[in-house]
Amino acid sequence: MIVFVNGPFGVGKSTTVGILADDLPDALVIDPEKVGHMLWSQLPDRMRTEEFELEPVWPPLTRCLIEEAARAYSRTLFVPMTIARTTVFAQVVGTLREQGQEVHHFTLLADAATIRDRLRARGEGPDKWGELSWEGLQVERCLAALSEPLFATHLETAERSARAVADEILSLTGLRRSPGTVA
Repeated sequence: MIVFVNGPFGVGKSTTVGILADDLPDALVIDPEKVGHMLWSQLPDRMRTEEFELEPVWPPLTRCLIEEAARAYSRTLFVPMTIARTTVFAQVVGTLREQGQEVHHFTLLADAATIRDRLRARGEGPDKWGELSWEGLQVERCLAALSEPLFATHLETAERSARAVADEILSLTGLRRSPGTVA
């Protein structure tokens, strides 16, 4: 089973997936952001795009890593990543589903002010992109795109703990915490 946790930058994807990984210690976390950084380390600055979703090689590399990890390790995979473009979503999540993978996709949402507060709390601040970093500038774009039905199942996070969101994902996927894990 692949559990893809999507949402705007700063909404709580990595925190939620961290809790899920603690609940199921035999699961693997596949982080497509690390694929993007690896790809960028191979490219000269002039060839890098503004974000991983726009890199032509990133979607197939990410999908290949997820496919191969699912095949080789036969265990639950948690994948935290913002994918807000429909074409990229189709290349990654859509293709995985077409190939017969069991993919549960969740989009974490919150209002823009909550997300910006979370970005500040994790240390995002002014940089070359402006008052709240590149991620902060993407909030409205990502919220608008990810609110569309294609990106459902939507889970509201503004007034909920990451633990509560993780518990809902466990419930919706039928996964159970491993014995001995602490809630």
